[in-house]
Amino acid sequence: MKTILIYPAQWFPSQPYLATPYLTSYLRDKGWDVTQRDFNIESYDHFLSSQWLESVVKKMEGRLNEVRSKSSFSIKDKSLMDVLNTGIRFSEAILGRVEHAKNVFRTSELFFNFDQYKQADMVIKAALKLTSDAYAPSILTLSTFESGILAEESTRKARLAVRDTDSNPYLPLYEDTLLPTENWEEYQVAGISIVGISQIIPGLTLARLLKEKYPHLHIVLGGPIFSVNAPQLKGHREFFDDFCHSIITFEGEEPMHQLLTSLKEGSSLENNPNLVYVKDDEVRINENRVELRFEEVPSPTFDGFPMDRYLSPYPIIPVLQSRGCYWGKCTFCTHSFIYGHRYGKQRTEAMVDELERLSKQYNTKFFTFSDEAVSPHSLNDVSEELIERGVDIRSLALLKFEKVMDRSLFDKMKQAGFIFLMFGLESANDRVLALIDKGTCQEVERDVLLQSHEAGIWNHCFLFFGFPTETREEAQDTIDFLKNNLNSIHSFGPGVFLLNRDSSVYQYPDKYSIKKIVQDPEADIAMNLDFEIDSGMSREEAKAMNDACIQMAQELFPTIDYWGTMPREHFLLYLDRFGNESMSGKKPMSLGGESVLCKA
Repeated sequence: MKTILIYPAQWFPSQPYLATPYLTSYLRDKGWDVTQRDFNIESYDHFLSSQWLESVVKKMEGRLNEVRSKSSFSIKDKSLMDVLNTGIRFSEAILGRVEHAKNVFRTSELFFNFDQYKQADMVIKAALKLTSDAYAPSILTLSTFESGILAEESTRKARLAVRDTDSNPYLPLYEDTLLPTENWEEYQVAGISIVGISQIIPGLTLARLLKEKYPHLHIVLGGPIFSVNAPQLKGHREFFDDFCHSIITFEGEEPMHQLLTSLKEGSSLENNPNLVYVKDDEVRINENRVELRFEEVPSPTFDGFPMDRYLSPYPIIPVLQSRGCYWGKCTFCTHSFIYGHRYGKQRTEAMVDELERLSKQYNTKFFTFSDEAVSPHSLNDVSEELIERGVDIRSLALLKFEKVMDRSLFDKMKQAGFIFLMFGLESANDRVLALIDKGTCQEVERDVLLQSHEAGIWNHCFLFFGFPTETREEAQDTIDFLKNNLNSIHSFGPGVFLLNRDSSVYQYPDKYSIKKIVQDPEADIAMNLDFEIDSGMSREEAKAMNDACIQMAQELFPTIDYWGTMPREHFLLYLDRFGNESMSGKKPMSLGGESVLCKA
């Protein structure tokens, strides 16, 4: 049962993702012949090439001539002509610079010159904008792909979008560039891991093409998107006709092993855990479910990934110290649902073994801890082990505010190489925090941030506005908290609350004064749902508060030019190169041989 596992477009191209590396490692350990491919990074090499962009410009010129041939123009037509004209006018400059822009991100001497970095970033974004204009209404950026018709929320629209040559740039990508790079006749199974909304249309486009072109393949989909949406696929036999033979929900290692075993033996799929499939013309969801203890899962392997093609000057390796969330109570979150409310962590020695092995194998010291939140106990133990062994790493980690986090812990973490911490602040209002069930309060948030700052660590905070019943005054508490703690909050990312399917807020709307959740039958695989509330800010007010927060950042956070431009992985590299004080604007930093002040 030779198997290929594919991570499809579209995700930020700065590092590999852990989905297929864990699956590949586990299945090989069980004796299966498995290959893995990262089509995401390979898609960027394609979309950011002069050859592709030349074809894009020809497509834009054809669209422009088509619109111009009309006897009369609507407002939409005039707007489209303006967009196409502008893109075509600047396309030559973009085509001539796109290869250099990729090289800037991959070459340390250029990457760490921020002027060069900004120019490269602008060129890459402009190149992707050309593809967006040519394939409008679709939108392709470094962080997302949107169909423009919400096809990522609808099985019906998705079936149309994956065939639409006018709006789907992934059709020529796969058919002409990526599919010819494999001998698909050698494989019996192809697994496609779709972990984010931006991958739904690219991933399903790949699935449809494989299913149509290579009918001998068993196509299996996986990832959190389908773990949440599996019940919505009941009654949608056509989804399986178009895209796949089966879907694995939740954790996939052991279920994938059992699926391969059943396929090899030709036995029934009825007893396979975590499986959605079709039998007797009906979509079936197997009730039995299996989850491994995290200690039973081998370390991920990145074998087969083009590590030199990611848009970073050094390999930046993602790792997991734990699966699930040790807290698992935040009422807006679905991550605990994805992991079946199960939490497991690696032994400290095994975690540091993995860091040491990967560091030597890929000649890098840069890691991102991709846990939902690393517990204080784990951070303490891993830091002590790293220090004792003398393992030299630089890492970021995601944390939840805990009262037990003190200066001693953060001093250890900084010495061990944790130089960039990302905290789930969400709000700084105690009533809202209690409603979210964060298990913390503003006083703890303030104290933890101060202790981390004094240890010399960069603090980033995530937050959002518009949690059900939150008032403008309570939202202002969060903005004021940011203003009043400029010294210890170095950067932050605001947003507007989204109602996730299967979160506690979704399951118990009355508790949060939600009078109606809008269930659009057309949006049958939507991850985020609209809702109506009885009290608190409206959606428009929440967006206004978010805008006010961003404006405040532009006025009071002069370093936003850096952290507002870079993805977190790139900012980690800058922090390591220039240091916390330089990146916070407290002393000059050297960029490209010149000493300049760190300012917007």
